[in-house]
Amino acid sequence: MIEYRNNPTSNVVELIVEGKITEADLDQTISRMKLDIARHGKLKLLEEIRSFEGIDPIALWKDAQFGLSHVNDFSHVAVVAEAEWVRTIAAASDNILSAQVKAFSPSQHEAARTWLLTAPEPSQASGMTYRSSSESNVVEIIIEGTITAADFDRIVPQVKADLAKHGKVKVLEEIRSFEGMDPMALWKDLQQAYMVKDITHVALVADVQWMRTVAEAVSAIFPAEIKAFERSQIDLARVWLAAA
Repeated sequence: MIEYRNNPTSNVVELIVEGKITEADLDQTISRMKLDIARHGKLKLLEEIRSFEGIDPIALWKDAQFGLSHVNDFSHVAVVAEAEWVRTIAAASDNILSAQVKAFSPSQHEAARTWLLTAPEPSQASGMTYRSSSESNVVEIIIEGTITAADFDRIVPQVKADLAKHGKVKVLEEIRSFEGMDPMALWKDLQQAYMVKDITHVALVADVQWMRTVAEAVSAIFPAEIKAFERSQIDLARVWLAAA
């Protein structure tokens, strides 16, 4: 069962999940949510999971279809659940969704609602900036904020143009901040995987330790030579790429 609560004057929508979710439950929820998206543009969602006893396969398929087509129509999601595994999955999804996602326990229900009501709307600025020069095969990608499918639609043609010009490229990827990647952007990223053979060196510049650790670990299987730097070492990263 899904109980749907909304307010015509607010873009905050609340879903209460209890028991098993059927196709009829999801159809009704999706219909109402589409109306609220049309009314408000972007929604903030509070999903309270009181109990969960499964979901019909057809309902799961429809949920996935709706999620992929409307992933950019949610700016914030608060998941309230007693089950720790549900909160863990919700917290992890904050790294891959364009929406900001936070997990709360049932005792923090009001805190979740307050967070949604007071959270500022996200910036519409691009999450990726691409820099290149006709004199050099070194390209720079700056990550700041949330990466969207539109970012890839804009940048991939620039990458292809530089590959056509230089044959091979070296990449400096500076991660200033990372607020997630929407699923369609991830799919578009995977579609361009064939281009990795044309990248000879990658300098990953980030202050977050786990990003540098992952970059160094990936270097064992990635065809390009990868080296990680702190952001204070960005000039050193540029020197390394120029000399490589």
